[in-house]
Amino acid sequence: MPTKRSALTMLLLLLAACSPRAVESETLATPGAPATLADNGGGARCEVPAQVSVADDIRMYCAMPGDVQAFLTRESACQHFAGEEAYDEDRARELAYAIHESCDQRAGLFNQLLQRHADNCLVHTELMLLGTRNELALDARSRALPNPCPRGM
Repeated sequence: MPTKRSALTMLLLLLAACSPRAVESETLATPGAPATLADNGGGARCEVPAQVSVADDIRMYCAMPGDVQAFLTRESACQHFAGEEAYDEDRARELAYAIHESCDQRAGLFNQLLQRHADNCLVHTELMLLGTRNELALDARSRALPNPCPRGM
């Protein structure tokens, strides 16, 4: 019986350590400091800004070109500030300014990135997933773009 109990305890500990929240909290352990991820394919390490806090965005950040990384950082800030409550007038002004800075033109920037990277399957796929998750609308030109991914992907 003690063996079964300890095996069950170990299994639960392993499951807790592998959960997305555990990975996210380890990745973002130091608030305000960038979270370091493994190498980005070229042998160099990639720094993910602290503003990028959604696990899916962290996962894709290092594989993206610089302009997409900048958009991810801005979009993460937009999602953060849009979800905050204004508890007084000063905070309401701060939030309005932050939302203006990070959320204005987001759909336009999203569509520009889709068009700029129209021939890159990985970037196209990740941007489409981000757009779906954050409710970013495709414009007519982006909708008309062919899918750059090989058939069956």
